Amino acid sequence: MCFVIMQFTEEFNALYKDVIRPVCKAHGYKVIRGDDFYSSGVIMDDITKSIRAASLIIVDVTPDNANVFYEVGFAHAINKPTILLSDKKRERLPFDISGFRTLFYDNTIGGKGMVEARLKEHLDALRPA
Repeated sequence: MCFVIMQFTEEFNALYKDVIRPVCKAHGYKVIRGDDFYSSGVIMDDITKSIRAASLIIVDVTPDNANVFYEVGFAHAINKPTILLSDKKRERLPFDISGFRTLFYDNTIGGKGMVEARLKEHLDALRPA
């Protein structure tokens, strides 16, 4: 399973639906996000359980979103493999995550193919030999 962490806005929903989800599904992952839960429980319980259960975490860190940073910090603390994504328009990453490899993309029609190709490369690298 791949758990995706990102801001839930139109711009990022398109990235999720048009790029992240189809590329991950093509690599055999079941893909979920925090807004895929339909229970009456505590949302953070669902999120932390999903992060623990996931074999991969994908995080878009473009906007400064406290929830996203909390969740990626939790994933890093329990040593989950993570792929960080960020739009190139972001000036710089926060210090605590700046040392992690990040897949930077252009949020354009032309940039879509590039982020798809680079995400596939990252997913291929995570496959067991």
